[in-house]
Amino acid sequence: MKKFILLLVLFWFGFSQAQNTFIVHTATVDNISFSASFIDHPDLNNNPSARIIAVHNWNPSGGAGVYNQSPTGVYYEEGAVNKWAVFNEDETNMLEGTSYNIYIANDAATTHLHSGDAIHPDPVYSIVNHPVLNGDPNAIAVMTTYWNPSGVWNNANYGFWYDNAGGADEWIIYNEGFNAIPANAGFFIATENPNVASMRHQATGANITLNWTVIDHPLLNNNPDAILVFSHNWGVSGQSSNIILDKTMGVWYDGDNWAIYTEDQSAMPENATFDLLIYDPSLSTVDVTPFAVSVYPNPVIDKVHIEAAEIISNVSIFNSLGQLVAESSLEKNKQSIDLSFLTTGIYYAKVEIGSSKQTVKIVKK
Repeated sequence: MKKFILLLVLFWFGFSQAQNTFIVHTATVDNISFSASFIDHPDLNNNPSARIIAVHNWNPSGGAGVYNQSPTGVYYEEGAVNKWAVFNEDETNMLEGTSYNIYIANDAATTHLHSGDAIHPDPVYSIVNHPVLNGDPNAIAVMTTYWNPSGVWNNANYGFWYDNAGGADEWIIYNEGFNAIPANAGFFIATENPNVASMRHQATGANITLNWTVIDHPLLNNNPDAILVFSHNWGVSGQSSNIILDKTMGVWYDGDNWAIYTEDQSAMPENATFDLLIYDPSLSTVDVTPFAVSVYPNPVIDKVHIEAAEIISNVSIFNSLGQLVAESSLEKNKQSIDLSFLTTGIYYAKVEIGSSKQTVKIVKK
């Protein structure tokens, strides 16, 4: 019997009326309050349930650069303000002119609360239980510390680690300095979804210059107005990417490309790996009328079958760089596409039925 995997996009793929939004926020005299800078945006104001990711941007739109060596988090202040803020976890004053890429992820993100219990033999780790991440070392995710759930300050640098020892197959947040994670510390975790581009970037001898590693992506190259967020990914045990990186980091534009850099200007280590989510204007609008689509087998080795109750007018397969790699437009309710020529990795199928569109994730073995 064929095994159908029903992908209802109202769940973790984020197909809902909430749109994913990327903005750049700059700290000014008017919005700074001690260690925090309040964000003024209609999707965030008076919205304590929002979920956001913040990454320091040294020089948005190619402007002047401001360093910030403080680990930063986000929090929501109720009362007279009712706004979200990005803040320095070490409680130092926010510097005027400091800028941040803000990804308003909403349905594409979740809140993770470190229980402080003996859920892992070492307190520097916190196991993540997330349907998109569980059992998938190739998934893409980013994180930001989040103050509100318990009012816990969390002055540390963090990375992801995929633990496959003993059949665990789980994602873990770990403290890069190997200090215990504060009990009840909060995090926002955003995963890849069809409304944003995603990629995994590795620092190599060919792309490292001093304290930064240059990213090669069509949405970022020669685009000073591009917006991205990222997190360090230690990788799976035994990989060359197993680099501890206890550094506060940000992104900057070098005139041609975007790069990830260390705020203290220390050398970027070779093989350090990062997960990125990138704003893609072509994916910024999605149809909000859901329909059920089945994809099988998934993971796929050669042919993938995509089926719906209605006639599918077109299926487009894209790689993680947003490049079209395969397409089928047979005007049938079942489309079969040969993917045997593709390399192992994550791909996305954009399924069109009439004027409605949905995107589903495909894992190629």
